[in-house]
Formats: sequence, structure tokens, C-alpha cells
Amino acid sequence: MEDAEFYIVDFDRTLVDSDKMLEVFIEVTQEFMDMPKAQIESAHADVKMRGDSFDTAGYVRDSLFAEGNGEQWDQLEKRFIHESRSLNYLMPSAAELLEWLAANGKRYGILTYGNPLWQHLKLTAAGFNHARHMILEQKEKGKLISTWQNNDGSFRLPDALGRRSASHIVMIDDKAVSFDNFPGSPSKGYWVLDPANELPSQQGTVPPNVQRYNDLQSVIQAL
Repeated sequence: MEDAEFYIVDFDRTLVDSDKMLEVFIEVTQEFMDMPKAQIESAHADVKMRGDSFDTAGYVRDSLFAEGNGEQWDQLEKRFIHESRSLNYLMPSAAELLEWLAANGKRYGILTYGNPLWQHLKLTAAGFNHARHMILEQKEKGKLISTWQNNDGSFRLPDALGRRSASHIVMIDDKAVSFDNFPGSPSKGYWVLDPANELPSQQGTVPPNVQRYNDLQSVIQAL
């Protein structure tokens, strides 16, 4: 069965406030070890500015094992997920976007870049672990999406996203690099980047079938 389109939605800084999530994770970490908050924040900030994804979970887990307290990692994970259940990590208008997709019968999946351990933990903490998703260790999502395209121009989605076919792809993401090698029209992209808070790693150039918007509310109005 072929859908008219399939929506690909980014996770960090598109659906969820990654900085808020990091802050809560660091607070929970303090309950289990004496690592200074500034140490984790500094390591994370350096990697984020380069446009890479810092494996915060792996960094903390490895530190616990180095201290001989590796058995506490499972407890830390559970504590973080428990604390997160009562919090709202969604970016402004993210709930409205999800509601729009549901109300209009649009199928979607999450494509997120980063280390699997940290990304899985964040997806679970934010309540998206049951949504269709793929975790990539490459930034160029468009390059991967292009490999799904059939000779007739349609797309065959991978198992993780449902294995169905779609006539074209609609992608919503905050980084220009995500759209590298993104398929041409009728596929289209929405590059969501707040000019007041943009990072160097989010900047760049995008294909002509990708339009930039300042926030998700503007994207919803354009859909």
C-alpha cells in the first residue's frame, strides 16, 4: 500500500528541548556520583558547537564503571526516566504538530542523529520510544533517504519506519546538513531554525525544495 507522503521528523531541538533534557539528566547524575555539573556541561557544549552529538549517557556510564560503581547505571537510567515522566520536554508547537499529523491521518517517523545509548534513553524519557524511529550515526539524513527511492520515484520505507511505500517524503529538521542529498521535488523539507538561538552546527545551505521557517508554528501553517 502506498501513502501519498511520509513525514520524517527530527527529535533533538525539533520535537524536544534537548537542553532541558540534559539539565534534568545532570541533576539525576548528581544523586549517583560526584562528577561536577560543569564538567558534563563543558564536554557537551564543546561537542555541540562542532555539530556532533555528545554521548552524555556513555560519558556518565563509563565514569561510573571507572569508579567501580557500574552497577548504579541501571538505577540512574530508571531514575532519569521516572523523573522525566512528569515533565514536558516538547518544543513550542511540537504537540500541535503531532496533533496535526494525527488529525490528518499522516504517517510519520522520527529520524535522529547521535549515539544509540543516549538517543534511546532520551526517546524513552520523552515518551517517544514507541513511535517509529531510527537512530543514525550520520548527520546527512537526506543521503540515507535517497537510498529508499525506487526507480519510479516512490520510496520504500525501511522496517523501522513501517516498510510501506510513499510517493514522496516530507522532512522537518533543524539542521541544514540533515538535508544534504535530500531527494528532489515532490519531496520537500521544512528547515526549522530560530534566528535568535541558532547554533553554527545548524547553519548551512539547503536544496531548493527545502524552505526555512523560524518555528514549528509557521511550519504547521505551511503544511
